[in-house]
Amino acid sequence: MGMLFEYLKEIAATKNIYDNYSNEAYQLVNEVKQTVKELKDAEIYFQNVTDPDLVDYAIYRLESLKRKYIYLLKKAKKEGINFDNFSSLLS
Repeated sequence: MGMLFEYLKEIAATKNIYDNYSNEAYQLVNEVKQTVKELKDAEIYFQNVTDPDLVDYAIYRLESLKRKYIYLLKKAKKEGINFDNFSSLLS
């Protein structure tokens, strides 16, 4: 029950944060969240792949997603979006 409460509390806090941003900023935040999810998935894939050709693919994917994440954070910073309140991005 505690985990559900924390999740709902975070959703409520995030909803209030979104109210301050435009639709474009909201989409940017969602894109950052999606990229973080993809990064987590790519890391798991990299840790579990054994075929040498797929290891190369996994490395390429991780590097490209890291660069995308950095780009999106820079873009968000320029637009004044602060990710300090989005603890779910990094957990």
